[in-house]
Amino acid sequence: MNWALPVIDLDRCTGCGQCVRRCPTRAVELIDRKAVIVRPSSCTYCDACERACSTGAIGRPFMIMFDTSQQRRSA
Repeated sequence: MNWALPVIDLDRCTGCGQCVRRCPTRAVELIDRKAVIVRPSSCTYCDACERACSTGAIGRPFMIMFDTSQQRRSA
């Protein structure tokens, strides 16, 4: 399920290509010497690109969601 994609800070991206080499699904490519998610449907949201990035330009945002269904049943 692809509900989110890694976020790439283009100001921090040096274009080293480590993320491209480490991406197991080839979802990342360099365009104009910057990392870009070019195949969003291929991205599995693993941490390979984020770990490979020495400048911290790639991050995987997440959202915390609380399941309130248990609270409603107890009330």
